[in-house]
Amino acid sequence: MIKSLHLRRGVMLAAAALSLSSAISFAEEAPGTASTANQRPIAVIAHRGGALLRPENTMPAFRHAAEIRAEYLEFDMEMTADDRIAVYHDAVINADFCKRDDGSPAIAEPVRKLGLAAIRKLDCGTGVRPQYAGPRHVAVPGARVPELGEVLRAFRDSGALFFAETKIPKDADIDPVHFARLVEAAVRENGLEDRLILQSFDFRTIDALRAINPRICTCLLGVPRQTRDYLAALRRHGSTCIVLGLGEVDRAETARLQDAGILVFSGVADREDEWRQYAELGVDALFTNDPEGAIEYLKQSGLRD
Repeated sequence: MIKSLHLRRGVMLAAAALSLSSAISFAEEAPGTASTANQRPIAVIAHRGGALLRPENTMPAFRHAAEIRAEYLEFDMEMTADDRIAVYHDAVINADFCKRDDGSPAIAEPVRKLGLAAIRKLDCGTGVRPQYAGPRHVAVPGARVPELGEVLRAFRDSGALFFAETKIPKDADIDPVHFARLVEAAVRENGLEDRLILQSFDFRTIDALRAINPRICTCLLGVPRQTRDYLAALRRHGSTCIVLGLGEVDRAETARLQDAGILVFSGVADREDEWRQYAELGVDALFTNDPEGAIEYLKQSGLRD
């Protein structure tokens, strides 16, 4: 299995990585598969733990992703009323998939106005967000919203890497520096400074974390909305990772970024045709709600052993 996730290319290797110094035998290109000639292996990022397969952003999802050996566990972070970090995506509690234990819908209240204990009373494993519903999704009744520290403690000995996103709603009273401090403290407490990448569309948290603890890598989201000079943006914020979608980068630019020590991750992609296009771009990792499918595709394409 391929686990070479160099968080700072040429400088830092993930603790869970297997050496790629030995030769890697690539499969011959088959119709419908990406060319693998002279291409490094591609890792898999389980978006929200793999939301097409298990309840998003829950411990069952992260356990499943770790069991199938997805390299990265990806999750979102919202700040609660009591300044705790809930692993949750939406700014407002979503009744599509979070219910009360009696089965009645959750009340759509802002996460920032609720304490963590109140949020953890919700069952977010029985329902499913409509876009993730399907025959492969396995409900886990009773799955709760975890706290950041809970996730980090549970998987710190697993070899998994973490890809964590700060969410700051526009109308929420949240200090991005305080948010970054809370994240840094949890990461440092669990000894995971070399195994977590902080990602965000809100570069204030990226800049704050860099000032607090530059040892923790950061990743920029949404850069093409602002500029096509990706390397300049990355250097401005001291980041060593970028997420780019199809049409936002070509193979030559991917290689230029990688030569500069940058990890290039795909946008969220859940279909084989998308995985193939990203593989042809030479990205470092596929970002997907279907880590099982992506892992199988990469194996068949010779980009994973």
